[in-house]
Amino acid sequence: MAERLTFVHAADLHLDAPFRRVDAADPRVRDACVEATFTAFDRIVDVCLERGAAFLIVAGDAYNTAERSFRAQSRFRAAAERLAGAGAHVFLAGGNHDPVGAGLHSLEMPGNVHVFSATAVERVAFPSADDPRCVLYGRSFGRARETANLAREFRKDAADPLAIGVLHANVGGNQQYEPYAPCSLDDLLASGMDYWALGHIHQHQELSSEPPVVYPGSPQGLDPNEAGGHGCIVATIGSAGITTEFVETAPIAWDRQTLDLTGASTLDDVLAALGSCCEGARDQAGDRPVLLRVDLLGRSEVHAALASKAAFEELVAEVRVEQLGAEPWLWLDRVRDLTRPAIDLDRVRAGADFASDLTRLADEIGAGEADAMLAEVLDPVRGAARGVDLDLDPESVLQRARDLCLDRLLTGEGER
Repeated sequence: MAERLTFVHAADLHLDAPFRRVDAADPRVRDACVEATFTAFDRIVDVCLERGAAFLIVAGDAYNTAERSFRAQSRFRAAAERLAGAGAHVFLAGGNHDPVGAGLHSLEMPGNVHVFSATAVERVAFPSADDPRCVLYGRSFGRARETANLAREFRKDAADPLAIGVLHANVGGNQQYEPYAPCSLDDLLASGMDYWALGHIHQHQELSSEPPVVYPGSPQGLDPNEAGGHGCIVATIGSAGITTEFVETAPIAWDRQTLDLTGASTLDDVLAALGSCCEGARDQAGDRPVLLRVDLLGRSEVHAALASKAAFEELVAEVRVEQLGAEPWLWLDRVRDLTRPAIDLDRVRAGADFASDLTRLADEIGAGEADAMLAEVLDPVRGAARGVDLDLDPESVLQRARDLCLDRLLTGEGER
C-alpha cells in the first residue's frame, strides 16, 4: 500500500460522566471534573485534525448512559462537525452504557457519523465500495447486558485490502469489568482482522502486536482506581502494515501515594512530608491538575498527634489550601492515617501479659484468615453498594484493629 492512511481509535468517552467518589469543595476543582470528559474528547478531535486522520473510531460507551444527555449529544455533534470540516469520518459502536436502540440520537448528527448495526456485524468499505483502502467491520450492543460472544461473528472478506474490527468486549475475562460480549484473544485472531479496535477496558492495553489488538483505554480516568495514562491510539496504515502510537488526552490526572512517616515526631514533619509528596505527584503529572489520595504509614511518634481528629482535619485543610494555590492545582482528595504507635512489637510479643497474647493472636490469624473474616462482614455491604470500591485490605484492617487495641492497653490512647 503506497499511500499512508491515518486513523484514530478511541473508546469509553463516557461523555458527561461524573467523577466517582470525589468530594470537591473547591469550585475550580468541581468545574474541572464536570468538564473533564468533554475536554478529553475535544483533545481526541484535536489529535485527529493535527495528524490528518481520515476517520475516528469510537469503540463503545461514547455516552455514559443509555439516555444520552442533551449536553453529551450536543458536544458529540460539535466534535463530529469539526471533523466533517476536515473531511474526516466517525465510526461509532454502541457499548453496554449506550446500546443502540430506539432514540439513539435525539439530536441529528452530521452525515460523516456512521453507527454500526446492533443486529449483525456490519461491513463498511472506506472511502468507498468502488475503491476501498480499508474495510471496517463493526457491531454495536443492542442491549446493555450483552452476554453473547460477538467476536465469533467477525470474518474478513478475502477481497479486503485491510480489515479493521470494531467491538466493545471483555477479552480474556478481565475480572475488574463486567463480562459483556466475552471472548478470547484466539476468537479475535481467528477473524482475520488486520487491526482490532476494542473498547470496554479503561486502561490502555495491547493484547497483540501482530495483528494489533488494542484497548486505547478511556480518555479520562473517572475514579481513584483509574490512575495512569489515559488517551487514544493514532494508527497509521503504510507499506509496512499498521503502526500504533498512544497519545495522552486526560485533562486531569489521578494519583495514589503512600507516605512513610517512620521517624516523624511532629505535625510540622507531616506537613513537610505531605508537601513533598504533592510536589512529586504534580511533577509526575506534567502540566495537568491532579486528584491525589495519600495513605500515611509507619510506626511513628507523630501517631498520637494525628489521632486528634481536629488536628488531623486542620492539617489536611492547610495542605489543600497550599496545593490549590499552586499551578497546576492539586486537590488532596483524601488522606488516610494508617500510622501505628511507636511500639516495639517484638518486645510486646515476648511478654506474658494480655497485650502479648493479643499480638501473638493477630500474628496467628494472618492475612488469609483475616480475608475470610472481613468477607463475612463486608459481603452484605458490598452487595448493597454494588460497584463501590470499599478500598479495604484484610491485612491492614487486621493490623489496624490490633494497634487500636494496643493503643488502649499500652498508651491509654483511644480511637480517633
